[in-house]
Amino acid sequence: MMEPVDDVAVGDWIKPRLSGALTAVVPSGFDAYVRVLHPVDVDGTHVVRWRDVAAVTGRRIHPLVQWWRLIDATDSVNPRSELWDGGEPDIGSLDPPDNQRLVDLLAGHTNSPDDAYFAVWEGNGFFHAGATAIYSAGKKQSRPAPVVSLARELISGPRLRHPGRDYVVLSGSLREASTIPDLIGAKPWTPSANLVWPQDHSWCIATEVDFDSTLVGCSRAAAKEILACPDLESFPINPNDSLKFDADLVNT
Repeated sequence: MMEPVDDVAVGDWIKPRLSGALTAVVPSGFDAYVRVLHPVDVDGTHVVRWRDVAAVTGRRIHPLVQWWRLIDATDSVNPRSELWDGGEPDIGSLDPPDNQRLVDLLAGHTNSPDDAYFAVWEGNGFFHAGATAIYSAGKKQSRPAPVVSLARELISGPRLRHPGRDYVVLSGSLREASTIPDLIGAKPWTPSANLVWPQDHSWCIATEVDFDSTLVGCSRAAAKEILACPDLESFPINPNDSLKFDADLVNT
């Protein structure tokens, strides 16, 4: 079972390696980098891939594709389009099936798959709201006591501090990645951790809270496996690439 991490210094190796473009989000120093696109939630019932959206809008998919340009929107902050009205990708969270698939793939590329760390941004609204709801005074709670205790402990616990982002940290097996929403009291939301890394630092997953894609720094072998996975929509990227909403990155 996952546990809160008191010694958040386990994540101190990341901060000195945050610099540049993509590596302001995912640590520098890895042999390969992969971008995993968050699937598009359609009416809360099913998901579609960006390539499916491109087939509708007539735009081009490429490693640095931007959602607002893919749907031919004029505004990157609140994108709306006459070409596409079928939903949009989640920001700051990778869809649970995709997230677990990614973690499972990377479990084969570390010597410590049962000794991993999961950092969750403290600013997520569901985090505090979920813990407060669990502790409604005088009401019988439906969630098991360990979940209640863990949510409360995380809110008052130590923080892993990075530039512009503070995180609570959990430790456990990579097999338990999908249990995070329950543990932090986030249900019915299903957020993924914002940072995930194994104890041996062989790779790192970064899901920046403002991004609609997840970045992975890893070995070339791990990147090859992610890119070959038909259940994930992913692209190889360069650590010097930028995913900022840049008008020069135009889909054609």
